[in-house]
Amino acid sequence: MDHYYLFIITTLLITITPGADTVLVTKNTLVQGKGVGLKTVGGVCGGVAIHIVITVLGLSAIIANSIFVFKIIKYAGAAFLILMGIFTLFSKKSNGTQDTTTSKKIPKGSYFLQGMFSNVFNPKAVIFFMSFLPQFIIPDEHNLLQMMIIGLTPVLITFIWLFFYVNLINYIRAWFNKSSFLSVFQRLTGFILITLGMKLAFEKR
Repeated sequence: MDHYYLFIITTLLITITPGADTVLVTKNTLVQGKGVGLKTVGGVCGGVAIHIVITVLGLSAIIANSIFVFKIIKYAGAAFLILMGIFTLFSKKSNGTQDTTTSKKIPKGSYFLQGMFSNVFNPKAVIFFMSFLPQFIIPDEHNLLQMMIIGLTPVLITFIWLFFYVNLINYIRAWFNKSSFLSVFQRLTGFILITLGMKLAFEKR
């Protein structure tokens, strides 16, 4: 592999740059706790893995070059973020934790799906992986091994960073675990998710 260290550095910088995934992980960790935050992280990592597989199979090029498919992914991602924002904005809180009525409506596995959908339905990720990964592959030199290493690296970096981030947020949560703070934070993240969704919907390629 050519300049693998550059691949690691670039992937790390992109991973730690805040986006919809970060907002979602932050919200779920602060409001629901470390366990839910880690479930969301697992979903995000699953989304990254899906992007890697799509890129390896060459499907990302088809998606990127098809205006129709690209728009479907873009609007699906925008709708998901907006709906998550609306749900976050209007869900009720009680004593710093989610009320029991709302909790019963959310299956535990849905937090994993939230993280996965947030990442998979991000058209920028499709373009990124399609244009970024091939630059670090040396043709005709153990392509399968290269693909495995290059493919697993973003998943591993994403998991390590978000695992650290969830633990940091969970530590902060112990200091701010008050209904007044969580209520304001919930409203704020709701608005941010809606804004990110609208920005994605109206963004040009």
